[in-house]
Amino acid sequence: MENRDTRRRFEQWGKNPSCEANAVSAILGVSMVEVAEREGLTSTMGQSPFALQRGQRFERQLFRNGAELLRAELENARVLPKGSQGFADFRMRLHGGSCANLNDARERTRELLSVLAKEGVINKTPTIVAGATICVPGRAMLPEAILVLDVIVLKSKENHAEIVVGEIKTYPDRGGYTDGVELATARAQSGVYVHGLHEVIEENRWTTIEVSKTGFLVLTKPGSNQPSIRAREDLHYQSVRAKRGLEKLRALAGQMVQSETALKDPVGAVLAADVNYEESCVRFCDRAAGCFARAVESDNPAILGDDVARLAGTISLGRVRELLHGAKPHTQAERELVNVAGVA
Repeated sequence: MENRDTRRRFEQWGKNPSCEANAVSAILGVSMVEVAEREGLTSTMGQSPFALQRGQRFERQLFRNGAELLRAELENARVLPKGSQGFADFRMRLHGGSCANLNDARERTRELLSVLAKEGVINKTPTIVAGATICVPGRAMLPEAILVLDVIVLKSKENHAEIVVGEIKTYPDRGGYTDGVELATARAQSGVYVHGLHEVIEENRWTTIEVSKTGFLVLTKPGSNQPSIRAREDLHYQSVRAKRGLEKLRALAGQMVQSETALKDPVGAVLAADVNYEESCVRFCDRAAGCFARAVESDNPAILGDDVARLAGTISLGRVRELLHGAKPHTQAERELVNVAGVA
């Protein structure tokens, strides 16, 4: 059941979409722990059970009593108008919701959106929905791409209904000092949900429903489990990025379907795919140590971080050292690097 919910697989892919091996792992639902073990690496990842329990407590607190606490915060942040009403809970019973399984959640989500499409406005439809579940058209993941959205808000806008995507995280909202990587990850995930909803709406020709280009993040206040809403998060670029990424995933998934070897030995398929080491890899991937070692051997600037990798581009780290020590640049890229670095 957990493997059918491809949310985590999409999240994994979104943390390094430029790595083919990471994409293959996500498409096939192969744990990087298994891949790392076959490589002879020791797994150092895994989520803390305490962090998981805290996340579950935080979510249950938000949705308790018809999402009373979350609604108050959303109204204060002007995501919802004052006096909004109605709550639908499509989370699994395991997580405190009302649905028996993913099929149940998908059907109930579809029924809700169908009603919304017919009415075109928010009438008796709930304004907050937890655990809305959709199946993205095409096979971006195998066997199917199912997304479970943390929370969505339904609003009336002129002569149609609007869906606003929300993402729930337990890390603290520190204003301008909130972890930039965490924020980028949350926005990227939200962008996938926005585009996924777009595709579902287009497939069903629900012309009276649109998805907002802005969303919201539900974080925690520092030192507590009380919610902090970051409203009006611009998700347009992330949605466009997700569209391009899904197209690549579908093409890669098509190759996997045609490859008997990949389906028989999915771990081997991940090992055979190209890797692209990035700074973010050390945060989530069990193969990070091996990829880092290979990056060192190949003089990849990425070993010094994403900023250095962007600055160097295709120039090897060894050549960067030579240029910084006065070597004459031979290409336009090298001349630009020397100018940016301020080397005389």
